Amino acid sequence: MPSLKTILLMLTALLASGCASVLHGDNQSMRVSTFCGQQSLPASCMATNSKGSWPFQTPANILVQKAHDPLAIHCKSPYFAEGVAHVPSTPNPMLAGNLVFGGLIGAGVDLATGAGFAYNNVVNIFYPSCR
Repeated sequence: MPSLKTILLMLTALLASGCASVLHGDNQSMRVSTFCGQQSLPASCMATNSKGSWPFQTPANILVQKAHDPLAIHCKSPYFAEGVAHVPSTPNPMLAGNLVFGGLIGAGVDLATGAGFAYNNVVNIFYPSCR
């Protein structure tokens, strides 16, 4: 049987790890597509937030690191001017639960890693002027 010290260390590690970090991680998958009207078209894109940058070609499923700030997606097509989307970061409900059950340490971990936030899972970028 584990000692009381071992049990307390394990409990402290669990509480300090951040609920959202443990359950949802600090990365998120999302689907990004670019359109001219209703027609999907390929584009070269870059998604950027305070945690990094991720290049990709649309349409694509991409994996980004979560952050408290918006995700900026800039897409270039050979046919149209640059398309831009600013995807807001919204607090994950686990962040509030962590404040109640996990305390300030766990919530601090979720805030620092970005795991306490999420972006929309689907982002569609529509070019304003199609030639």
